[in-house]
Formats: sequence, C-alpha cells, structure tokens
Amino acid sequence: MRWDIVSKIKSYPVSLIALLFFMGCAASGNNDGAQVKDTGPGAKLVQGVCSSCHKFSGQHESKFNLKGPDLMWGGVKYQRAWLERWLQGQEEPLYPNGYRWDQGGGVVKHMSVSKEEAVAVADYFEANLLDERVKKNAIDLSQFTEQERDFGAEIYKQFSCLGCHQIKEDGKKIGGPISADLFDSGNRYNVDWLHRFALNPQDFTPHSGEYLADLSELGVRYIVGYLMTLGVKDYKFYEPWKSEYFQKADATRGATVYKNYCTQCHGVEGKGDGPGAAGLDPKPAVHADLPLSDYPEDYLYNVIYYGGKTVGKSPNMPDWGLTIPPQDLADLIAYLKVTFKGAPEEASGS
Repeated sequence: MRWDIVSKIKSYPVSLIALLFFMGCAASGNNDGAQVKDTGPGAKLVQGVCSSCHKFSGQHESKFNLKGPDLMWGGVKYQRAWLERWLQGQEEPLYPNGYRWDQGGGVVKHMSVSKEEAVAVADYFEANLLDERVKKNAIDLSQFTEQERDFGAEIYKQFSCLGCHQIKEDGKKIGGPISADLFDSGNRYNVDWLHRFALNPQDFTPHSGEYLADLSELGVRYIVGYLMTLGVKDYKFYEPWKSEYFQKADATRGATVYKNYCTQCHGVEGKGDGPGAAGLDPKPAVHADLPLSDYPEDYLYNVIYYGGKTVGKSPNMPDWGLTIPPQDLADLIAYLKVTFKGAPEEASGS
C-alpha cells in the first residue's frame, strides 16, 4: 500500500562490512582480489572454469566487450535455489539469441555441473560476490497488491521493456528476444538486486542497450513487484480489506473522513452536489442512490485508494491512497457501507 511503502533501506551490519573488507570483496564495482583467500571447491571452479567467460572482479563493462555477463555481484543477484538449478542445467537459457546476439550463432548451451559442485559455487557466490550498492530490505513487497501488479504490467509495456525482454501471455512468449527473458524472473532474481538494477541499469551494464526509464519511486515499486510475480505459482497478494485496520473500522470516525475528503464533490448527503461538482464532467457519483452497503470492500478500497480510472470510472475521482491513512480509509469504507443503501424505491424493490 502506498501509505506504507516508504522503502526500508538498511545498512549492512558493521561486523559484516568489516568481514567483507578483510576479504577484499565489499564492492563489486572495484572488487579485485575477491577470490584471494577462498581456496575451496567453489573457488576452484569459479577461478578455473567460469572465469573463462565471466568476470568476477574489476570494473563493469559493456556486454560488447564480454563473452558472458559480469558476475561480480552474482551473490546478491540470483536466488540460491534457481542458481543451483541453473548450474546443473535444469533451467532454460536466459538469452533467446545468446548473450552476444551481435555475433550470431544463437544460443550456446551453458556447461552444467554436479549437484555438489553447484552447491559449492553457490556458496562461493554468497560469500564473495557481493555489492554494497544493493541494500538488504531496500524494498518491501509484503503489502504488494494485485492492483499494483497490474500497474507494473502497464509500466512494463509503457516503457517498452517488451522491446528487448520476453514475458509470457496466455502461455505464449511475447517480446523482443534480445536481452534476458523475464517470464520466470520471480523465481530467479533477488528482489533487492532487481530494485537496485531498476534504479539505473547502466550502473551494471553500461553501453549495452539498457534503458533508463523515468520512473518515480512508486513506479519502480510497481515494476519490480510485477517482475517478482512472474513465474511464481499462486503468488500471494496483500489484501488490505482483510487487514487489522478493517477489523477495527468505525463508521462514526468514517463520517468525519467523508466530510473532510468526499463532500467537496459528492455532497454532504452524498447526492453528488458538492461545490466541486459544478465544473465536472462526468459528474460525481450520487452515493445516496447507490447500494454501497452491498458493494465488495475490495472494490470500494480500489476506487478510493487508486482512483476512479482503475475500476473503469471517472478519472476525476482522485487516488487518495497517499493522502488518507490506512485506518481512516477503513473507517471511511465502513461509513459508506452503513450509510448508503440505495434509493428508497430501489431498496423496496430489492
């Protein structure tokens, strides 16, 4: 919910920073010597095999100078379970036309390793390939709603992400097969890395065709949340109308909220005759004639929180989510449901 989504950016604990400093791998952008002290099986694989195509230290570069993606921040980029599957050859190729699509040749099958080797490499990633720019808990999606997911889907297309990244609609792949596919991104990426990448992709892949979109903080939340739902079976969305605020809702308090915010357009008695109504087309809804007592709470919540346009109603109805606190909004909906039960003739007919 937008009232509750101020990003919770936290610094790494001092002890962890000190540990990373002495290991020489605190910052991925300048992480030379990251593998100096690690001599385990994962280190041997990374240094002896993986480094033939991937960079694990130094400065980030354009993809057109590389054989495979930079992995200097691999320990904060990928979800561990996905990484282990990928290393064992159990996941689809990420780049439909190959990482270096400019060289032709299509997809090159990535080497696979045993389960034990995959675990060792994942251990190495988590211990060494960190990035201080990626803050833990930088974004909180515990209250991410289905409506916000829909906003993210709109942004994904509005900002032309579909031009380079494939997703799935109705089971079919759509979009340009240029960069990594994203139809399983919710099972692949760590949300904090995806959040930081969305703020400025050029910080990780400079001069590689990555697009820097003019997104607000909310826009970043919406698109990151949307991507984190892709491929996730039965993603559990937050349902505000089932929260503690609604369990404590009070219609008497809601009457005050209605007076403060709604009467200016909808009128004191909900007849659509507030002072703001004179200049509006379409006119405000006449609450007095609507059986709001029968309206689902999720509908009332969405139209108030996200605005009329989100439910196919007038765009003149503002999105009050950033303005009205959660408890006030729950109280307001309680007031609407106990006060407006439809026109008299409508009520008698029903």
